[in-house]
Amino acid sequence: MYRIVHLSPSANGPLDINARGQVAFTEDVGGDRTMARYYDGTSFTKLGTLGGAGSHVNALNDAGQIVGGSNFSPASTDTHAYRWSAQTGMLTLHTPPYNFATSAAFDINNSGQVAGYLPFFGPVLEPLHATRWSAENLARDLGTLNGPSLAIALNESGQVAGSTRNAAGNGLAFRWTEAGGMLGLGTLGGADSDAVAINRGGHVAGHSATAAGLTHAFLWTPEKGMTDLGPRRADADAFAIAMNDRDTVIGIIRIVDGPYRAFVWTGQTGMRELGTFGGRNAYAHDINQPGQVVGSAEARDGASRAFLWQGVGGLVDLNSRIPLAPPGLVLTAARAIADNGAIVADSNAGLVLLVPNPATHVAPTVGPIETGGVARVNQALAVSASVRDPDPGDTHRAIWSWGDGSKDEAGVVAEKNGAATVGGQHTYRAAGIYTVRLTVTDSSGQSATVQRIVVVCGPGAYLSGEGSFISPPGAIRVGKRQSGRASFAFLSERQSDGRRAQGAAFLRFSTAHLSFDSKRVDAVTVNGARIAYRGGGTLNGAGNVQFALMAAARPDGRHRLHIRIWHVDPATNRELVDYDSQAILAGAGAVRIGLAE
Repeated sequence: MYRIVHLSPSANGPLDINARGQVAFTEDVGGDRTMARYYDGTSFTKLGTLGGAGSHVNALNDAGQIVGGSNFSPASTDTHAYRWSAQTGMLTLHTPPYNFATSAAFDINNSGQVAGYLPFFGPVLEPLHATRWSAENLARDLGTLNGPSLAIALNESGQVAGSTRNAAGNGLAFRWTEAGGMLGLGTLGGADSDAVAINRGGHVAGHSATAAGLTHAFLWTPEKGMTDLGPRRADADAFAIAMNDRDTVIGIIRIVDGPYRAFVWTGQTGMRELGTFGGRNAYAHDINQPGQVVGSAEARDGASRAFLWQGVGGLVDLNSRIPLAPPGLVLTAARAIADNGAIVADSNAGLVLLVPNPATHVAPTVGPIETGGVARVNQALAVSASVRDPDPGDTHRAIWSWGDGSKDEAGVVAEKNGAATVGGQHTYRAAGIYTVRLTVTDSSGQSATVQRIVVVCGPGAYLSGEGSFISPPGAIRVGKRQSGRASFAFLSERQSDGRRAQGAAFLRFSTAHLSFDSKRVDAVTVNGARIAYRGGGTLNGAGNVQFALMAAARPDGRHRLHIRIWHVDPATNRELVDYDSQAILAGAGAVRIGLAE
């Protein structure tokens, strides 16, 4: 059984948990900005920036040191690698004089060594070189294999795993050691390979193209070289996500007809699919040293549920392990697990930490914000949320923030024996997409915050939708192996013929390092319950980016959604896809898509 600690109502990017259950995460703070945050088990810390608008985290070690990236000036969208600790604050790892370029820090071991990359301009122009920093922040160029190189992971011995890219864009996984330097690990017969993890024994996990044109997961060891982990079936790809020191590899299988399945591979059992809760898709996200696996799996209604897998008994729905969960709270995906069993999970009330030991004198748990029907301009919108508190003697006060520039308002709290309901109402004066936030504080001064997107429609007929889904691996161009929660909201006025957008038209979409915002919808097409949008906007606050969105609403709530975002490369005039969700299923309870009449 677990208790819930609210981490953030708007975390939407990279995160990590260490063996002690401390968490570093990336929070969406609005305005196309993210900020790095840290929870040490007791209190929260804002990590700040290197002088620019935002920051994000990538990794956390057991000493509480964090690495990631930060904008280094208000005028630049480039990010520089940093290391943060409570003693030093945020320190840059970027080596002058190339301040205009981007650097990155992806991993940190318990000795304080860091893996990432720095820009490098030598006799041959190669913009990125894999880099390992010492505990004293001294950078060491690890070299390259005829192309840009990235150091993705490192172990406690300082051995590094990563990938290089040649002129054709094909990758080659490598392992770097003090004694042998950078060693290419080869492929499984195809054109490229990528490394994603290295364990204490120096073994590397990743995925590689095969001679048949598929992608298979691999495990590389000095004794056996690259071992093909599968899958055995000829209509599926497999991507490695993580591994532990026992050479247990987890990942995701992508079947040709669309479903995704989580897998666990060991030398004794081979590749095992973990199944679902009756739905189509499942995703593995993390594994700890004891071999516990966490992820997300769909139920029969298409809704995503966070799972724990421990080797016997199949998938465990973590929603069944939260005795003090408020009504309506749903854990949708388990993102990371510590060696002590603590779990970071997405929920419909934000990012939470599941702690396996009970406690009193802690902050209350707040469920998702519920609304009383479709929000309309100049009509009062009723909102509410449920609260549970392990301290039955606590009383609570609540504050609503409406996201439209109006003043915050106190919530109406009705409570009894540690259970409470918070209510409120607000009238919006303009159509748009707004963020409603609720903060509940108990009588000991501890608080929790939740939020949700509200789409407010005008007096006429509108198309609208809002919700979240699990973004599959391969969807993000610059982070092909990333998967996790994505959120969206759209709104446009509908003419009687349903063909064009008039007046207010908006789309907001965010996942991992991507935040897309559009107030320009060029075309809207409606065919029954199918809605198609095309238009333009900005990605992470910059650029001229195009988008296409297709939503298909179904009576059973098993809605289909497809979001594609791209831009034109000015140098080549070629179309480059920044994000493509593919035809994902947005399950019941996770999303609302429809025609507001």
